[in-house]
Amino acid sequence: MKAVNRSVFIWMLVILAYSIPCTTPTSTGCKGHYWKEIVISQGNLITTLKYIGKEYKVAFDLEINSYGSGWNQVIHFTTGGNVGKYGQRIPVVFTDGSDYIQIASAVNGNGNYYINVPIDPQVQEYHIEISQSLYHNKYWYNIAINHVSVFTVENTDAQKFENVEMWAADPRSWGDPALYGILRNVCVDI
Repeated sequence: MKAVNRSVFIWMLVILAYSIPCTTPTSTGCKGHYWKEIVISQGNLITTLKYIGKEYKVAFDLEINSYGSGWNQVIHFTTGGNVGKYGQRIPVVFTDGSDYIQIASAVNGNGNYYINVPIDPQVQEYHIEISQSLYHNKYWYNIAINHVSVFTVENTDAQKFENVEMWAADPRSWGDPALYGILRNVCVDI
C-alpha cells in the first residue's frame, strides 16, 4: 500500500511541476513566472497576476498542431474584457489561419495597437517574445519572433496594469476559437 501512495505522490508532484508557475529563476533564464507547458483551450484561465508593470517580458514557444481558419487565439493578458479599453490587451496573440501571427497590446494610447507578422504555413513552431523596457528614459515596446526583433516602437503611454488575467485562450474573444496548439517554456517577467 505504501508503494501505491508513493506513486500517487510522485505523479502529483509531476503534475504540479507542469501546472504551477515558478517564481524563482530557472535554467531557462526566466526570473518571473514560468510554466513548462500549457495546452491552449477555450476558457483556460492560467492565473491572475498582481500586475504587469511598465517594463515586462512575455516569452514562449508556440507549437501549432493545426492551423484553424480565421482568427484563433493563442494567449491573452487582460485587465478584464476583450478589447476597447486600454489594458484589455497587454498583450494578446492570435493567428489568422496560416497567414500571419497578430500581436496587439496597449501602446501609445491605443488599446489595440497591433502588428501582423507573416508566417510560413509549413512552420509549426515559433518562439515569441513581447517586451517593454526602459532605455534612455523612454519605454520601448518590442516584438521578436524566433529571436529576431520584427517590430519596435516607443510607447509614450506605458502604464502599470493591476489584476491581470492570463488566458490561453480567453472565452470573451468575439467567438474566436482557441488555436489547436501548445505553449511551452512560458515566461512572464513583470
